[in-house]
Amino acid sequence: MNSAGGLTYAISHASAALAVKSRFPRVGLWPLLIAVQFVELLWILFTYLGIEHSRITPNAVHLDFLPYSHSVGTGLLLAAIAWGFGKVARRSNVGAAIALGVLSHVALDIIQHEPNITLLPMQWGPRLGLNLQGYPVLDFLVEIAFCIFCWAIFRGTRGLLIGIVIFNLINIPVMFPRSTSFVPLMEHHNLLPTLILIQVIASWLLVWWFGPKTVIFPSTTRPGAPTLQE
Repeated sequence: MNSAGGLTYAISHASAALAVKSRFPRVGLWPLLIAVQFVELLWILFTYLGIEHSRITPNAVHLDFLPYSHSVGTGLLLAAIAWGFGKVARRSNVGAAIALGVLSHVALDIIQHEPNITLLPMQWGPRLGLNLQGYPVLDFLVEIAFCIFCWAIFRGTRGLLIGIVIFNLINIPVMFPRSTSFVPLMEHHNLLPTLILIQVIASWLLVWWFGPKTVIFPSTTRPGAPTLQE
């Protein structure tokens, strides 16, 4: 089956940051954007260094070896560290928000990836993955619905919504690859992590540009007195 090999798209993770921001309105948007993609940044670094690797065919990308960056144990450890620092610094909300952002990445990847998420940062053991990417039409519908849901609870602007939709549409060629779509990735080892890094940065910039223009209503604020995000 042709597939994108379990690549969860950057705009989905960035949208998760919006959902976390709506729950923790006093936490800065940039720390949350980095938190939801921290696992991906580790994967990009480890791939550049040859510590983790992918198996690429002309029409599919399989993330066969990413236990150090993407295991459930890694996500839990990073989340615990963030929560612990928040406690020590007496900023429990910040620590909890960043921990939630990190865990959101692992959760979304388990839903979307092939079974390639290990429980511990080692190759041995069971692998998790519901393989949503193996059903491209459903994958597209779920991804865009999730992004719009996060935008809605964030009370995002129209510009942010348009950007989110456009970013999802840009992913269609990857969701429905042609028979030779990934040949360039086979020929250039570092092209895949570079493209994903560009996608991550682009999604950050989109949310950074439109996100602060959004008006939110913290639970402690009267509906008639909106508060601008930090």
